[in-house]
Amino acid sequence: MEILQIVIIGIVGTILSISLKKESPQFSLFIGLTTGILIFLFAAEYLKRVIQILSQLAGSAGVNSGYMDIVLKIIGISYIARFGTELCKDAGEGAIASKVDLAGKIFIAVTGAPVILALMEMIQHFI
Repeated sequence: MEILQIVIIGIVGTILSISLKKESPQFSLFIGLTTGILIFLFAAEYLKRVIQILSQLAGSAGVNSGYMDIVLKIIGISYIARFGTELCKDAGEGAIASKVDLAGKIFIAVTGAPVILALMEMIQHFI
């Protein structure tokens, strides 16, 4: 029931952050960021398990490991960029959040380019 631990951390962090917001906004922000990072670290352990399972499935299905690595990198970039975006939004920095989001999308496009090129080459061979 690790999800229960994560929920408790989230609730405690939220209560502490809200109760300190008026007296010490900087400390409230620090608590919110720390809580978010702790939750992410807990969840990252389970993400590792998912990645291992997906890699095993791809291997048994005969999917090129290079393509699977790219897909996993894209998933990782997506999660990390989203996490960073939400942290920036929580801190009240919407403009920075949108830049983090844009950077994540650019990194995804660059990382996925080899798959798109391979797909285009495959289409050319069929034509």
